[in-house]
Amino acid sequence: MKFRYKVLMINIIVLSIAIGTIGFFMIYKNFNLALDSQIKTSIEDNNLIQSFIEYECLGQTNLRTTLPNIGKQVTSGMYMENTDIFIVYDNQVLFSTVESSCPEELFTESTIGKKNYVLTKEGGSNYIFVSSCSEVFGKKLHVVNRRDISSVYALMNSQRNYFNILLVIVLLVCSILMYIISMLLTKPLEHLQKTSESFAKGDYDARAHILSNDEVGELADTYNNMAQSVSEHITELKDMVTRQEQFVSDFTHEIKTPMTSIIGYSDTLRSMNLSKEDQIIAASYIFNEGKRLESMSMKLFDFIYTKHHPIKKDAINTKALMNSIAESVEPSYKNSELILEIHSDSGTIYGDKDLLKSAFINLLDNARKASQPNNKVIFSGEATSTSYIITVKDFGIGIEENHLSKICDEFYMVDKSRSRKEGGAGLGLSLAALIFKSHDSHLNIESTVGKGTTFSITFPAIEPNKKEESNEQ
Repeated sequence: MKFRYKVLMINIIVLSIAIGTIGFFMIYKNFNLALDSQIKTSIEDNNLIQSFIEYECLGQTNLRTTLPNIGKQVTSGMYMENTDIFIVYDNQVLFSTVESSCPEELFTESTIGKKNYVLTKEGGSNYIFVSSCSEVFGKKLHVVNRRDISSVYALMNSQRNYFNILLVIVLLVCSILMYIISMLLTKPLEHLQKTSESFAKGDYDARAHILSNDEVGELADTYNNMAQSVSEHITELKDMVTRQEQFVSDFTHEIKTPMTSIIGYSDTLRSMNLSKEDQIIAASYIFNEGKRLESMSMKLFDFIYTKHHPIKKDAINTKALMNSIAESVEPSYKNSELILEIHSDSGTIYGDKDLLKSAFINLLDNARKASQPNNKVIFSGEATSTSYIITVKDFGIGIEENHLSKICDEFYMVDKSRSRKEGGAGLGLSLAALIFKSHDSHLNIESTVGKGTTFSITFPAIEPNKKEESNEQ
């Protein structure tokens, strides 16, 4: 059953009980007021009749003969609408305006000086009997008057019937209004349900557009936030799957090229009689391609290990670190006839020295490959109040803007032929970027084609309780 119908039924039930209860007590109260008025009038009539009869009985000796005449006098002398009179003396009815009898309890429970009344129903009519008891000549005289109060019950039944009709009309009108109101109130929930169904079927852009400040509006906002979060996670998962597929494809492609060369030259050495010079050339190709595979596998291992394992961090003296890196790349720079300038402020960063050294060697090696002989590469470190910035700047060929956002992806190479010639596989920058990320640092790349590239890595300031004095190496 839909929520709106539940709300409608509950409201109708509650409204019916509430109105019915109010109506019952109102009708019952009116009936009691009308009945009390009739009882009061009947008692007053009884007082008048009793007074008149007792007065007429004064000086009489034979009441059995005189009481019927007195009863006739009362009947003719007093006009009492819907009232009948009974005169009972010594338990004998001496006078009655009707043939019916009086209820026995009026006499069995009678007390001199007190009045009793009884409500009865005879022949479809309702009556009230009022009895008074007095003692005359040593015997009990009962004066009873009967009043027809059927109009009181008729009024109650009329009010009840009218109330029932009014109740049906009110419930019908209220049901229609409540249905319309419940439909308007539940319409946002239906919209939210349809949006949820669309989202469940794969429409991850489905959102609930509900403009209200109540709980339904808050629920819609919560749903939209949840849907946005789920959508972002799904997008991330899709991107991750795409990157993994691209990673496998690129890795397979990168392995295929050196393996083809190795297999080809190995087969040539195995199946052909070559001169000593040709054998050395073939063996050199095999050696170089094998070293390239070794370098790629080691970088791939470092990449995977760094990605899935926590890094042990220690305080590192930046000047000592940069000097150690410069010493490692100095031979390759001399062979390439390049000038490496190093400027570093004294400072301390927090991280893994070996991993950072590997990352910066990759950056400096890329700068070397992008530079022409006699060019220079600037390797500098600048300390600020909140961070330490290490920069690698070359004046080489530069990188086109459309490549900048991708150069840190696995196996991505701007110039594939030149990179393979230099022994690269597109893992260096991705590994370096991952290392910097694991050190909570920010990598910024700026490049202009023909003018060079600048890599800036901003490390956060070391926490005071972690700061240790490091030894310069």
